[in-house]
Amino acid sequence: MVIAVDGPSGSGKSSISKAAALRLGFNFLDTGAMYRSITWFCISENLTKEDLIMEKINRQDFILDISIDPLKDQVKVNDLDVSNFIREEEITSQVSIFAAMPQIRKFLVTKQRELVNESKNGIIVEGRDIGSVVLPDADFKIFITANDDVRAKRRSIQLDSNENEVLAAQRKRDFLDSSRKVSPLVIPDGAVILDNSDLDFDQSVNRFIEIVSSN
Repeated sequence: MVIAVDGPSGSGKSSISKAAALRLGFNFLDTGAMYRSITWFCISENLTKEDLIMEKINRQDFILDISIDPLKDQVKVNDLDVSNFIREEEITSQVSIFAAMPQIRKFLVTKQRELVNESKNGIIVEGRDIGSVVLPDADFKIFITANDDVRAKRRSIQLDSNENEVLAAQRKRDFLDSSRKVSPLVIPDGAVILDNSDLDFDQSVNRFIEIVSSN
């Protein structure tokens, strides 16, 4: 079984999807971590031009290894564990820039599909274009969202940051993700919307499981 999960930043889709994967005994793929990894690589290598980035990728100067085991939250780039580095604010603030580059998206979408095909178990795949582009024929499509203020409050607590600053950054990222020309963030056809504005984490996970179990 393949479950495609999409939604905006701060909606809790990664943590909810991972918890649901654990309860269902499924694998879990955080595609956002893949875009964060390539963003980390580009910043580390001082790369901004898409052609130069792809040149290095095609030369295999960028080797990505990401775990699909929900109990093993690990991402490696060229054998270096970048699991913590890719969560830093510098990466968060710039990931939408690199994620909007068509050749990078094509490269990562191919790898995402390979990982799904290699999974010997059910898998939950989470991101921003999963049900619409990466896996349009997924068995289930879920769009996880929450209102702006709720998402900003959650993220500010998580990052110990100013809520207004988080809200401004969040709205900028929402705009970039939703307006990019290639694979914008949309509600996929046939997706069930899980709005968790008024739900706590456990309730959100339970609702996720209900959606999968009731269909």
